[in-house]
Order: sequence, then structure tokens, then C-alpha cells
Amino acid sequence: MIFSKKRDSGRKKKKGLIRRTFAIFWGSLKLSVRFAKYLLPVLLIMALVGTWYYFHLAKWAEQQFSKTQKWNLPSRIYSDAEYIYPGLNLPSRKLTAKLGRLGYRHVANEVKGPGEYAAFPDHLDIWLHDFSYPLESFVGFPARISINATSVTRIVNIDSQKDLATIRLEPELVASVFDSNQEDRTIVSLNDVPQVLLESIIQVEDERFFRHHGVDPIGISRAMVKNLMSFRFAQGGSTLTQQLVKNYFLHSRKSLWRKFKEAIIAISLERHHSKGEILEAYINEIYFGQRGASSVSGVGEAARLYFGKDVKQLNIGECALLAGMIRSPYEYSPFHNKEAAKSRRDFVLNRLYERGIITAQQLAEGKAEPIITPERRVRVVMAPYFIQFVKQQLQELYPEDILQSEGLRIFTTLDMTAQLVAENVVQSGLVSLEKSAASILPKNHADPLQGALISIQPQTGYIRSMVGGRDFANTQFNRITQAKRQPGSTFKPFVYLTAFDPHRSQKTTWPSAYIDDSKFSIESGGQQWSPNNYDKKEHGRVTLRTALEHSYNIATAKLALNTGLDEIVAAARDAGFTSDLQPVPSIALGSFEVTPLELASAYTIFANNGIRAQPLSIIQVVDKNNQPLQRKVIEVHRKFDAGPVYLTTNVLKGVMDRGTGASARRMGFTGIAAGKTGTTSNYKDAWFVGFTPSLMTLVWVGYDDNATMNLSGGRAALPIWTDYMKQLVGNSEEDFSPPPSVVLVKIDPTSGLLSNKHCPDGVFEPFIDGFEPDKACE
Repeated sequence: MIFSKKRDSGRKKKKGLIRRTFAIFWGSLKLSVRFAKYLLPVLLIMALVGTWYYFHLAKWAEQQFSKTQKWNLPSRIYSDAEYIYPGLNLPSRKLTAKLGRLGYRHVANEVKGPGEYAAFPDHLDIWLHDFSYPLESFVGFPARISINATSVTRIVNIDSQKDLATIRLEPELVASVFDSNQEDRTIVSLNDVPQVLLESIIQVEDERFFRHHGVDPIGISRAMVKNLMSFRFAQGGSTLTQQLVKNYFLHSRKSLWRKFKEAIIAISLERHHSKGEILEAYINEIYFGQRGASSVSGVGEAARLYFGKDVKQLNIGECALLAGMIRSPYEYSPFHNKEAAKSRRDFVLNRLYERGIITAQQLAEGKAEPIITPERRVRVVMAPYFIQFVKQQLQELYPEDILQSEGLRIFTTLDMTAQLVAENVVQSGLVSLEKSAASILPKNHADPLQGALISIQPQTGYIRSMVGGRDFANTQFNRITQAKRQPGSTFKPFVYLTAFDPHRSQKTTWPSAYIDDSKFSIESGGQQWSPNNYDKKEHGRVTLRTALEHSYNIATAKLALNTGLDEIVAAARDAGFTSDLQPVPSIALGSFEVTPLELASAYTIFANNGIRAQPLSIIQVVDKNNQPLQRKVIEVHRKFDAGPVYLTTNVLKGVMDRGTGASARRMGFTGIAAGKTGTTSNYKDAWFVGFTPSLMTLVWVGYDDNATMNLSGGRAALPIWTDYMKQLVGNSEEDFSPPPSVVLVKIDPTSGLLSNKHCPDGVFEPFIDGFEPDKACE
């Protein structure tokens, strides 16, 4: 009975447990059903949003990637090409410096390919770069340039052993016009790139590139294991496609959300584009380091930076190194650590060999190759005042966004060798002057002494160098193009030119004619005007040659009055002066204001036989496909007869030998040249403008606020001019040729009449034919 009760009790407990379990299950099921009623719509909404986001992101990426031009390409501003020929004043140190700026690589012995040079005691061997000139593709070749202490003596084509009259060094890249990203790249196609470079990139960055669809699960799994083992985000497992997406579309910050978007876009790209398209975009996008403030992107620009050559000219070792650098451009840079670069290169070569891509011989040759790089140059602002001047002109031709994105190539007139000399002589000349003239210059002046220089090729108007001040970083005010200063005595040659011209002067004269350098007064503007000489003396009866050589104010003012003030203004206009000129007596002494560019342009007529060439800084603009957009035509106009121009130039040669510019000879300049000093009232401006038949150079020195310097043009500006011309033209014997309208006649210097037995100590003087004296001295 007792057992029966116990069994009944056990059955009841068991039934209760079953009922409770069922109740719990049934309750959970009802709860799950109720929860599912709400969860399913949420999941559905999430799926719809996710699908929408996928297609939205994919569509956005496709729009960006399908652009004809995927990258903003900076416009590039180049110098002029430099021609080298026998007889050129070019010491070997300047030539090697030029080659360094152009990215040529120094090798020990034989040059074996484009962009290499080897230096020997009496010659340089150079393999010229290929270069795309406007409408011309130049293919480089090896040449031997024989050089003595100062100049080129011979040029030979090494392949043909034929003598060459000249060779052309390609233009230098002087500046680029970037957008805000500051990315420097040269676009290349897959066909431009060595196959071994493509294979190297794939093997070290994504060896399963041709087997995945944008995202590689195997690579991700491998990366996850490494991340878990290192307890940090050490590896991303990214494919080439994902790397492209990260760099082209997204950012480099590591996050799960970025990786999610990266994967979506990568899959989408692989659905719509071929592997070739993706690989080509990758090799143009990938980051390879810095060149100054700009980043270097793509294998095309990287080949130029690290090896000084076109990407298609890279050898196996260079291809391996470029591919190896992608992971860490700074760590493996051959500029920063050649040992690390070599180790990384050899690692890539080994992998290529292991995969059967290169042979054992290629492996050995690749490892044996020395890593030869061009000179490492941090790109600073080169020729800043000139580039500023060029950009101002470009902005008148093209919108800013075009200049920043369309890859225009602007070829200018700049001679980079001359420019570097100009910058150096202005800076060193001012420093030297501040030391040597410390007792003369004003004490504790708020602003530093300034200087400016411009050099022009007279026959073309090409601006070869321009320095607008001593420090562009401190002030961007270009004193060559923007400053308005009195030219002082540098204007006097235009007075004499007018006087010597029978078609202009009211009273034609000639260099050997006499004039009285004695004080006088004349009414001008309701006041008496009486000029004085700088030495405060009167020199009496002097020839016009002597008056100009020694810059006598009184004699020049009298000559101006005899010649005609209106005639002088008209002649100045023809020479290129555009500033306000008034026919007043003081115009003869340069009392008006001009820009140095204006004055320099006017002086080119003396070196160019009366023909004025408009100053030119831009030669041609081409688009990224090398098609011409803009070509600046050399504008030359005959403004003066060659005869009176030659007479004036002949007198200005005497300035260098006997007159106010004679100290240039004492400073070591022995070449044939003509020129004129200039000093304005109260010594506010110091000038020297001098020229040879092939180069005209102007130098100005002064304070921006017109403070008195107490220095003449011969003391302040001439030393800078002399230093510059010594380095550029050396001791050139190129002379100014008299035109057919000029005759040389032997005259008696005392009387100005023909020399004969009664006065045998005659000198030869130039005359316009028909204006020479017809009487002999007695």
C-alpha cells in the first residue's frame, strides 16, 4: 500500500515536470513567433538597405573609375633646351651639374643606356635621354664631348664616330602646377611597362591576382591568423584590386568599415572591368614616395625619380626593386638605404626565379647589377620670379582647373644654367656690397638692400634668366616686371642714338663731334633747370664719345636740346618704352620711371642692329598628347637704321674700356661688350646694362622704399653684371659688325677733321656714309 502511494506520487511528479517543460517550450515558441514577427521585417529592411548600399557604392565607384581621365595631371613648366657645340664656354663642372639636374646617372666607365654619363679628364661620354619635344620625338644616342679648362672643343657620335656640329640637351623640368593633392605622375599603359615589372608586382603584392574576383578569402584567412597571433591589426590581406580601391577611392586609415567598403568596390570593379584595366590603373596609382612637397605616384614617375629613365628602359634588377618598394617606399628607397634596397630587390628576384619567371642567369645578372640612381635632388622652387611671371601669363590663357588637371607641358625660354648663375651672383653680390660698403650704406635700414637681374637674347627676345629680388620667400614682389624706377644715365644712349640718326635728329652729329660740357640753365615747367655732372665739374670741349663714355650730364642735356626732345621721345617709343615720357629737358638724364623689363627690352636694339625683339618667356604649350595648343611667335621689328645704332654701340664699347664701366676689365672681364652705367639723383638707383652681340643683361640695385644708397651704378650694379657675364660668355671675341652704311675714317682727334701728314696721330672713327668730314686738318 505504501509502495502504491509512492508510485502514484512519482507518476504525478513526472507528469508535472512534463507539463512544466511543455509549458516552457510552448511559451518560448510563442515568444519566438511573436519576436520573429518583428525580426523578419528588420532583417528584410537591413537586407534591402545593404543591397541598396552595395549598388549605390558600386555605381559611384564605376562612375569614378570609368572617367576617361582618372587622375588630375599637373601642368609642367620646362626650361629651354640647351645646345652644346664646339667653342661653347662650358666648364665640365657646369656640364655635370646640368646632367645631374636632368636626372642623368653617373657611371664609372662605359655608358650602356639612356640617361648615363661617364666623366674623364678630357671628355664626357653621355647617352642622351629620349625626349618628346612639341611635334618631335627625339631618340637619344651616345655622344662624346671633349672639353678643355673652359670650353667645348669637339663632339662625336660614339656609335658612328662622326663629328657633330651640336647636340641638344633636353629641357629641365622647372616647376609644376598641382592641384591640392600635390601628386606627380606620368601615365603609362601596360604596353609601356616591361613584363618583368608587372610579374614582379603581382608576385610580391598579390600572387593570386588572376585567380580571385577582387577579394581573396585565402589571403584574408592568412591575414586573420597573423593578426590573431600578433594581437594587432598587422596585415590586411588586401588584393591588388583592394589596394587600388583604397588608394584611388578611399583612404589609408585602417578600420573595419573601410575594409567593408573596400571589399564591395573591389568585387564590383572585377565584375565590370578586365584584369588588365585594373592592373593598368594600379601601376599608375600606387604611391612611391616623395619628391619635396609632392608625392610620386605610379611606376612611370617612379622610374624617372629613382633611375632617371623611362619605365620601358628599366632592367630586371630595377623592375624588381620598384616592385619591392611598394610595401614601404621610404624603407626600401635606394636614396635613403641602398643596402635595404638591394636586399629587397634580391628578395623579389629570388621569388621570380622560384616561380620560373626568370632564369638562373637572369637571377645572377640581376643581383650583380649595381643600383645606380641619379643625383638626389629635393625639388625646391627653381627660378621663382620667372615662374611667377610665366604663371601670370598662363592664367590669362587657361583657367586654373585646366592648368592643375590636364597635364599641359609649357616650354619656356629659360636657360637654367644662366638662371642659377644669376641667382648666385645677385645674392653673393649684395652680401659682398653690404660688407664692403657698410660705412656708406644707411645704418639700421628697415628693409634689406635689393637687387634684380634680367638677361635677354637680343635676336629672339628670349628671357634667359630673371631674378626679381634677393629672397622670393621673403617677398614675391618682382622688381624686374613690377618695380617702377628712374633709369638715370642708362637712358642716355637713346639720346645719342637719336642724335646720330639723320632721319630723326634736328641736327645730325657723330661720335667724334665736339660739344661744350659747361653749365647752362633753361626754363622748364616755369622753373630754371640746370644740370650738374656727378663729379661736380665742368669738362669744357669734349667729343660726344667722351661725353657718353664718362656719362657727362651737362653735355648730354645740351645734345638733347640740339637733337629735339620730341624726337627723343619718339625714338624711345620705337625702342619699346611704354611708360609716361614727357618732352622735357630732364628726360635726357632719365628722370622718368620705367620697369627694368622695359629698359632691358629697349636695349636689345643695340645688340640687334636696330631690330627690336619683343621679350618672350613662353615658347610653346602642348597638351598631354603632345599636340600644340599655343605657340608664341618671335616678334621682331626693325625700328632703327643699323648705322646710327652701330655708332651708339661703338661708343658704348668705350664705356667698358675707358669710361664708367672700365672697372669690369679690372675685375677680369676681357670679352668684347658694350654697356652703360646708371645712377639716379641722390643715389637711389644703381644700374648697369651691358651686352654682347648674343646676350643682353641688366642689373639693378637699390632699396624698395627709394632710400639713398650713396653708391653709383659702377660700384653697386657693375660687379654683379661682371660676375654673371664672366661665367656666361667668358672672354668672347664676338664683335659688333658695322653695317654697309657705316664707314671708318681716320680723323684728327683734336680738330675732328681728316687726319693727314700735318696731324698724323689720327684715330679711326665710324660715320654714317656721307656724313664723314671732307676737310683735312691743317
